[in-house]
Formats: sequence, structure tokens, C-alpha cells
Amino acid sequence: MAQLLRPRSVAVVGASAREGAFGQRLLRAIRANGYAGRVMPVNPGHREIEGLACHPSLAELPELPDLVAFAISDARIEAALAEAAALGVPAAAIFGRGHEPEAAAAGPDLPARLGAIARGAGMAVCGGNCMGFLNMVDRLAVSAGPPPMAAGPGTVGLVSHSGSTWSGLLGNQRGIRYSHAVSAGQEIATTVADYVRFLAAQPETRVIGCVLETLRDPEGFLGAAAAAAARGIPVAVLKIGRSELGRQFTLAHSGALSGAQEVFAAAMERAGVISTDSIAELEDVLALFSGPRRAAAGGVGIVTDSGGERQLIVDTAEAVGMELPRFGAATRARLEAVLDPGMTPDNPVDSYGDGQVLLEDSLALVAADEAVGAAVLATNLVAGRPYADLCTEILGRVQAGTGKPVALLSNVASAASLPHAVRLQESGVPVLLGTESGLRALGHFCRWRPAEAPPAPPALPGIADLLAARGAGPALPVAAASRLMDRFGLPHARRRFVGSAEAAAAAAAEIGFPVVMKTANPAILHKTEHGGVVLGIADAAAAARAHAAIAARCGPAVEVAEQVAGGVELILGMTADPDFGPAITLGLGGVWTELMQDAVTLLPPVSEAGARAALARLRGFALLTGYRGAPAADLAALCRLIAGFSEFCAVHGRAFAEIDLNPVKAGPGGAVIVDQLFVVKGRGETA
Repeated sequence: MAQLLRPRSVAVVGASAREGAFGQRLLRAIRANGYAGRVMPVNPGHREIEGLACHPSLAELPELPDLVAFAISDARIEAALAEAAALGVPAAAIFGRGHEPEAAAAGPDLPARLGAIARGAGMAVCGGNCMGFLNMVDRLAVSAGPPPMAAGPGTVGLVSHSGSTWSGLLGNQRGIRYSHAVSAGQEIATTVADYVRFLAAQPETRVIGCVLETLRDPEGFLGAAAAAAARGIPVAVLKIGRSELGRQFTLAHSGALSGAQEVFAAAMERAGVISTDSIAELEDVLALFSGPRRAAAGGVGIVTDSGGERQLIVDTAEAVGMELPRFGAATRARLEAVLDPGMTPDNPVDSYGDGQVLLEDSLALVAADEAVGAAVLATNLVAGRPYADLCTEILGRVQAGTGKPVALLSNVASAASLPHAVRLQESGVPVLLGTESGLRALGHFCRWRPAEAPPAPPALPGIADLLAARGAGPALPVAAASRLMDRFGLPHARRRFVGSAEAAAAAAAEIGFPVVMKTANPAILHKTEHGGVVLGIADAAAAARAHAAIAARCGPAVEVAEQVAGGVELILGMTADPDFGPAITLGLGGVWTELMQDAVTLLPPVSEAGARAALARLRGFALLTGYRGAPAADLAALCRLIAGFSEFCAVHGRAFAEIDLNPVKAGPGGAVIVDQLFVVKGRGETA
């Protein structure tokens, strides 16, 4: 990786003397910024290009280069890369798409063949279909159209699948400086995980930003992010392509609530990776973490110079889920002594007095409060106003008087004076452009800590005998599913399995009326849709009639179960994500499942405390705590059920395509599984 991104020498295969040619632009860019390494053009048609000796082939170079940058057509790239691999070249940059006008009759496509060549030779490769990379430390731009290089290296590492976003972020005018920035392209051999590991090892790096379409090495990426976090370096990700969730879940209701993006976000959360929703939010995160200070324990304390924008900040903070801390009594008293009469010493502080500038005293007091981990001045830093100079000076003095981070938030991003923003950013005062993106970024900044390792899955009994009971259908028969839940301590409604009306009446009397009866036909997954469920059976005669009705529609195999009254319905399920494995969905059940889509996605295993925190994230959580006088659910029992199910999924989840516990009923007397669906992986799939 060092020979790819910090090479001591670069050969440009396809270097050109023709004005405007890709090979000419690439060669010029490599030399334009003061790169001190050796640059060697390769082209059999020239003896000299741009004042450099030009060589007919890689084999005839005076030394083996660390990096070969290919400025040649897709038609020539395979042979050229094979030649470089045979010579032992350790790294390459490939810019072409690897397009073949006519697809090969059989076998892998060109990018796959290029990847095989590179991996076989142990080569690191940037691309193909990329814009290259910039190394600001060594003043090297391996790109035919790079953005202007900053005066000096920064503290931000960047990896992007989007070339336009890569160039846009590099070309920012707000003072965010990068150390290394990679346009990763197709990742034919070298993945985002490799880049993140390299960036985390560089002494300049304080934060790493990633713009990702996909993860080609999910496990490697999570390991690289953990390695970065162990060095105190957060990884922030903007996942693009989120609207196409690619849901493949057609059997389980929980699958409709947990698509690819939800699982991706859960995996990032587990790994301590910061997930952002926009380029603006990503930039604000990078601006904050690029500075020399990290947030102390506590929340965000804000001072503004506008009553209206104070309200805007409060509204936006509530919308994005940011709780602004209340200042301590001593801070409030000191603020009251500073502020004009009638002004309230609350967070955010409106410091606009009767013709007085009260920003500095107010911000210094806010920064000193024990509940504040980062202090923010919210002002628009309007270009052309002397006030921008004053605010910049105030921020510098307050920063010098505290060890906590001090930042500026411009609510009107387009108004901010860019020269002032650059001056502040480069002095260690991050500048945030936009109320929503800035507050979201501040939330990440104050919350971020290196993720703890997930708990190890427990030792649990095997399930081979239960899987053998699957039969011809995709799901475990209900009786086998009941035995599974019993084996792993998952509480469920009492039930019996019968094959006649007489047995149904006897089983119902044993369980106790009222009961519910459901078809136990393993080929019928959604029982209600086939007329396979009868509720509220109150006596033996009704039980016999219900069996006869279900048998006529679905067959004689019937489940008789207690009818669990009251409580809040939830849905608890598992889906098999192709990248991250078993993923758990927890949400409100019943009509709320379809109407509200109120669910969270988690990766197993989850502790009881983690289950409690996940429940609290549901919009309908109040229903479990005794909303409007209703009895509160036994949250401890519900959390035990969720944690136990998650442990089962961590150990045995890969044997199943989907699991649906729907509904789970949680009431004051405990939590029980009322119905279930365990869909076993197909015989051709890996368990």
C-alpha cells in the first residue's frame, strides 16, 4: 500500500506529448506539485516527453518503479498489466473502465481478469474506472484531472467510489485539508478496507471519510475501522444508493422492515463507524474531527446572536434527536450577570443585547460549564461585514482559554465568508455550514467513542435434529419450531398439536379457554390468508367446530394454543444479510407494522441492556411504559426474550434465511411469542 500511495518512483505507461491527451495530462499532474520521486514516461514512439527521457517499455526502464500509472486503452491494459506483474511491479493505477466491445464468449470479464492478474502477483491497484489519488504529504497527484492541491497536507483521509464527489470534497473552499484522497473505482484488487488501514497508520490522519456505493470486503472494512478507532481515528461513511434497498425477503414480515441499508447502518453502529446522510453532514463531521481537540464528556453548548436563529437551532435539534444540556446553576448565575435584563441563560444562549456584543463572555462561560463537551458560536459570519472579523477574533480568544473544542456554526451556509472560514478551520476552530448538517455532525462528535468488541456468542445446544424435521417445505413445521423455542428458553404460548376434532376439544380444555386454533400444515406459511386461524374459542363444542373448519381448508393438522390477552404486540425477526450475516429486526407489531414501519435493526448478539436501548429508540416505546394509564409491560422479561433470541441468532442464525416471531406480546405478566416462522436456508445455500 505504501508503494501505491507513497511511491518513490512512478512510471507512466502511455505518456504522451500530444496536447490534451490523457497521457500528457496525467504526466503533467504527477509533476505539477513538487513531487520529489522519479518520474519515468513509457512510450515506444518518443525518446523524450516534457523534458524527461522516455523509454520504450517497462522492461527497459532504468529501475523498477514502485507504481505504474496506465494511460492506455482498455484493449491494451490486460497485456500491459500482465507485463508489469511479471516484472514484479508492486503497484498500479488503472483509469479505464475495463470495457470490452464484444463480451467474451465464456469466462470472466476484463475487470475480473485484471483483478486476477493483480492478486496473483500481490499488486496493489487503484481502480479501474477511477480518477486516481492525491497524496498531499509527498505532493503527488496521480490523476489526469485533479483538483488544485492545497498548500500543505491536512489531517483528513478520504476514500470515495464517486469520482465527482471525490473531486468536489477535495476542492472545498472552507479550509478542510486532506492528507491522502483516493478515488477507489472498481477495487479490482485493493479494497476500501486496505485504504482505511493504510490511512489509519499515517501520522497525519485524524479522521477518515468514505463515500461508498458498496462494501466488497465487509469483514475487512469493519476490521480496518476498528483498527482506526483503536488509534483514536473515527471513520465517517456516506452510503450512496440507499433508495434501492434490494429487499429479497418475501416470506417473513420482519424482512419488509429490514432492508440492506438498515443492516448496513446497524453494522456501522456496531463497529463505531459514523454514518452520515448527506455530503454536507459528512463534510461537517470531517471538519470537526480534523481539528486537534476531541469533545469532552457532555453535550453541545451554543451561543447565538439571534433570537430567531435560537429558535431554529432548538427546533432542528429536536428534529435530529439532539438533546441540548442544561447549564449548571453557577453557569446560569454568571450568564445572568453578563446578559442584559430579561435575557434567559438557557442553552442555546441568545447573547444579542441592547447594542452590546456579549458573545465572548457568554461563550467563555458556556465552554466552562461541566455539562458542555463542545462550545459553539452560532453566527452567519457574513462576508463583507466587520462583524465577521470580530467573531473570528472572539473564537480565537475563547479557544485559547479552554481545552474543549470550540466551533462556529453558520445557519445560513451560503452567507459564510470563506476567507474567515478557512482562517478559523486552519487555526483549529471547525466551521460548520448549515443548521441541520452542523447539529448532526456535533451529535456524532460528542457521542463518538471507539466501539467495544461485541460480546462473544454463548455455547448453545445444536439444532441438527430440528433442521432434519424440515420436510419438503421451506419452513420448520410448527411442532419442530416449538421444540426449538423450548430448547433455547424462548417463552411462547402454551400449545398442543392435534389431528382430529375430538383431540382439539380435549387439548383446548387442558390449556384453558379461550384458545386460538391454527393450521399446522407446514406448507402454509401465512395462516390467516388461507383461513387457517380461528380466535376466541370459548368451549369444547366451538373447538370441535373450529377444527372441522380449518381441516376443510388447510388439512387436519392443527395447533391449539392459549389465546394471550392484552399486552403490546411486537415483531421480532431475523434476516440473512449477504454481507453481514444474521440481522435482527425489532419493531411494533399488529397494525403498527404496516402503518408505522416502526422498527430498529441490530446485529446479534445483543445484551439485555442493548435490547432496552433498542426498544427506547422505537417511536411507539411509550406504549410499553404505561401510556395513558395502560399497564406497563414487563420490560425486563421482554429484554430477556430479545437477548436470548439474539444469542440464538448469533450461534445458529446462518442456518436460516429468515425468522419471524410475530407477534410477541409484552404485558405486565411477561413477554411471550404467540406465533413464529423459521425459514430454513435452501438446500443449495450455506448454513
